[in-house]
Amino acid sequence: MQTRRQLIGASLALPFLSFAERAEAEEVLKLEEEALPPPKFTLAINLEIMFPGSMPYDERIELSAKAGAKHYAFWSPDEKNYDAMRKMQDKYKLTCVSITGNPKTGWTTGLTQTGEEQKFLDDFEHRCKVANLFGVQNLITFVGAVQKDIPQEVQDAQIIAGLKKAGAIAERYDVYLTLEPLNRVESPQMSMITSYDAYRYAMSASHPRIKVDYDMYHRQLGEGNVIQRMETGLKEGHVRFLEVGDVPGRKEAGSGEMNYANIFKFLRKVGYSGFIGMEHGTTKTPKYAWEVTRKLAGF
Repeated sequence: MQTRRQLIGASLALPFLSFAERAEAEEVLKLEEEALPPPKFTLAINLEIMFPGSMPYDERIELSAKAGAKHYAFWSPDEKNYDAMRKMQDKYKLTCVSITGNPKTGWTTGLTQTGEEQKFLDDFEHRCKVANLFGVQNLITFVGAVQKDIPQEVQDAQIIAGLKKAGAIAERYDVYLTLEPLNRVESPQMSMITSYDAYRYAMSASHPRIKVDYDMYHRQLGEGNVIQRMETGLKEGHVRFLEVGDVPGRKEAGSGEMNYANIFKFLRKVGYSGFIGMEHGTTKTPKYAWEVTRKLAGF
């Protein structure tokens, strides 16, 4: 008689088991799934890379709603689209859960370039007003590129000082600045490319409105050990928002090498109750990506 652990391990090779072994392994997996608490988290479609670039944003919102989504996110489309987007949001009673926090400064001067702090703060405050227009609380923010002519300790000090001020702005608008570390493969020029970087800045800023967006696509591509690093951020209270996307290709969960079934099981076990943004492309259609991700998530 195989042990329960052996059966679960054997389930990875189900096609090669006997009929009886396969049935027993499948039953163990089914019982494990049934024993998990239901998801407390909420999925949100991101309007960007899974839609055609030429498609108006209000149409993207409508397609998301028709696919079954109740929540969505976007980056920074032209502001002339905002009225139409807001009308579509209201029509389908959708909630917007995240936007970009500093599109003008995040990838360049940010808080790393000496003397550019006010531009960063102005950029962020403008986006706070956009967030209030759409009822958003999470502003995904980058702290700038590495400045090769400025000592790292000076850049770190500027980042922390600037985040403290940005936290006060976020509090005034009732939003959160959520730091998103990118990855060393695609964005080696950026100053925040590891989860450790983001957690360190959030902890050092020590402001209740400065949190972290843990994007699993970036973490897998740049660091690996996705679940453990995420668990650390959740336990320490830094992580407020999560995003998914598979590697390679940045398509929907289940399209690549990442074990999203286990990732979602972990989030169910720990009772994560925040939003999870689907910030990725799709191998087929947005509706397909939505349905596949929901199934993996346990809905």
